[in-house]
Amino acid sequence: MLLTNREMNMCTGRYIDPFTDFGFKRMFGSDRCKGYLINFLNSLLGDEDKIVDITYRNTEQLGLLPGDRNAIYDLYCTTDKNGHIIVEMQNSKQKFLIDRAVYYSTFPIQKAAEPGSEWNYQLPKVYMVAFLNFVMGDYAECPNYKHDVKLVDVATGNVFYQKLNYIFLEMPKFIKSEEELADRQEDWLYVIKNLAKLPEIPERLNDELFQSFFHLAEVSKLSPEEYEAYEISLKRQRDNHNVVVTAREEGREEGREEGRAEEKLTMAQNLKRLGIPLETIAEASGLSIEEIRNL
Repeated sequence: MLLTNREMNMCTGRYIDPFTDFGFKRMFGSDRCKGYLINFLNSLLGDEDKIVDITYRNTEQLGLLPGDRNAIYDLYCTTDKNGHIIVEMQNSKQKFLIDRAVYYSTFPIQKAAEPGSEWNYQLPKVYMVAFLNFVMGDYAECPNYKHDVKLVDVATGNVFYQKLNYIFLEMPKFIKSEEELADRQEDWLYVIKNLAKLPEIPERLNDELFQSFFHLAEVSKLSPEEYEAYEISLKRQRDNHNVVVTAREEGREEGREEGRAEEKLTMAQNLKRLGIPLETIAEASGLSIEEIRNL
């Protein structure tokens, strides 16, 4: 049985969630929507690296690990200037987040030398753009949501190498309202962060590009097969979130239990030192008489 538009919106909201694999790929991952990705990337990179066109590449060329698929959604494209851009949406923290970004950014570099051909070591420009649906641990106290990272000369602070670039976007730190948006970059970040919760196109964004974007993002425009795929993607996202929350809560509870156990041992040690009978200490602490004897 097909869901009506009203039923779809009741289940999910009017617009799809770009923090799902389905939503991210639908809004930015195909030729029909590459204009949105180009517009967003140009707002990030500035006029120096202005992109006119992109070509989508198979992400398998990056050697992405199967375990990344549940929490990390990725796009890989090349520009009209032969630049390589990897765009990721990460929903869960990783212990070696930056190491992973550097590792995957090297794959386009490794492929620069064609087997059997002469090569002068000229490398392509590579960008790694990562949407992070969490705050990086080392930057928890930093108010900036955008981190533009390059190789620099430590002594001078000057950029040492222009062709390897990382942009990390900590989305929880982007808290601007529609009235506070200052430029196209902030327009896009506002839409990406809030799309699934918006009831309609914000007045500031009611131009031709965003009208088209919001039209494509409407849940009611999905075919039954697309809607089913979106629901699966939403379920996977929620399951991953629940796993993280559960692990965090269990860690806290474990810490509390360890704290309570330590308190019992300390109390029992103090009472034993005062010469209180072992039976009384056992009743007060919950420890066995044998445990108390061994303190």
